[in-house]
Amino acid sequence: MQKDYRPCLEKLAGAPPKRKAALIRSLLPGIEAALHSGQSLKDIWEALGNEGLQMTYHVFHMTVWRARKTRNQPKPVLGENRTNRLSRKGCKKQKWKQLKGGIHLRI
Repeated sequence: MQKDYRPCLEKLAGAPPKRKAALIRSLLPGIEAALHSGQSLKDIWEALGNEGLQMTYHVFHMTVWRARKTRNQPKPVLGENRTNRLSRKGCKKQKWKQLKGGIHLRI
């Protein structure tokens, strides 16, 4: 007899995230909509603080910045390492020269 775990997962998915960074990531579409409508980030932070979000403005600002930054980065192709992605984008592979004493110099 197999137990159905889907209701448990649906309950977890519906609950708010425990970590503040995950909470900001989940709220990011609403934050950006408020920004596009003319609200400032500080106004958004104050409104969320009135609802119970306990976070300094600096931490909120940095968390929003990081969430926007990571969302805009391209996803790596499965099996592709960083060097391949750089060469695919047209970046030149860096050359290194080893000097005495094990020091490496980029040329």
